Formats: sequence, structure tokens, C-alpha cells
Amino acid sequence: MANNHQTRIEIRGLSEKEITYLKALAKEQKAKSFNAFLLAMCREKIEKEKFNLVEANYLAHLENMKLTSDHVLFLTQKQTVLLSDFEEKMSRYADHISRWLEYEGEVESSD
Repeated sequence: MANNHQTRIEIRGLSEKEITYLKALAKEQKAKSFNAFLLAMCREKIEKEKFNLVEANYLAHLENMKLTSDHVLFLTQKQTVLLSDFEEKMSRYADHISRWLEYEGEVESSD
């Protein structure tokens, strides 16, 4: 009598259709076994850094945080330069106003 017994494979999180699809891929690639195919697929994903690694989950966020930090630092440096220029201008204006008031006789000269 022929053995028509077929082992049912269950993988938590995968539907029966998805498992059937993976089996078809394994046959197409002429894998020695379904398990060997799954191991090869997992290793390939790990090598290409596409397996659910922690760094991959946070890398985009970390890059965005770095860009934001760099931008804030640039704006802070720019604001520091602008404030320095403003203080210099205010000092010159104060000096001009002081001299004008002395000229008009409103205040006594400090000389």
C-alpha cells in the first residue's frame, strides 16, 4: 500500500497559504528539505541585515534625532552670532546717543 500520509506543518504567525507558498519556493530552489530552506532564508535575511534586528528598528529614528540635533545646534550657533552682532550695534548706538546728548548739553561730558 502506498503511503499517502502528509505531515502538516504549522508555523506560529503564518497562515496555511503562506506555508504552502514557502514550500513551493523550497521546491523551486531544490532545497534538501523545508527546514534547510527556512534556515537558508533566515541566514540570508540576517546577512543582508533585514532580519528584525534591534538596530534596524531604531536606526531611522536615531538618524532623525541626529539631524534634528545638528539643526538645533546650527540654529543656536546662528542665534549666538546674531546676539553678539546686536550687542555690538547697541553699544555703538549707546555711544552715539551719549555723544549727541553731550553735544546738546543735556548731560555733562565725562572727559
